[in-house]
Amino acid sequence: MTVLQPRRDAQAERAPAARRSWRMSSAPQPAVGHLVVDASHSSLAPFLATHTVTVLVDDLPLSIPWGRTDIALPPGRHRVEIAVDRGDGWGRVVEAVPVAAGHTVDVFYRAPVLPGAGTLGPVPQPTRGVAVLLAGLLLALALLGVGVTTLLSLLG
Repeated sequence: MTVLQPRRDAQAERAPAARRSWRMSSAPQPAVGHLVVDASHSSLAPFLATHTVTVLVDDLPLSIPWGRTDIALPPGRHRVEIAVDRGDGWGRVVEAVPVAAGHTVDVFYRAPVLPGAGTLGPVPQPTRGVAVLLAGLLLALALLGVGVTTLLSLLG
């Protein structure tokens, strides 16, 4: 899991409390919440695996891999836009997601198998376009069968 947040001073965290300066102990720690993006695609669209996922949180662009990514955010309502990074907006979806300080919000993104909008929600999402893709494949197979049957009847 990748955590995208401001880098902390690891030395200050490891130092015993007695050795910390008054500046470190008096500095308020910013309240953060976490947005965990679980991005996935169907095995019917294996070409999507070669692309990353672009996430814009309040117009701040992040490029993330497929899978789970933890993004630390200040508390509040955030505009989350997700798409497959192909340059054509494949699977683009936009939602407003509330994130509370000290809490983690999981969102599940699912890319479509055909050009169009993806899905985003609080539970694992279905894949859009599967029925249309399968119907197109069945139609292509039926036309191929008719063509082969016609060819065999002409030859025989």
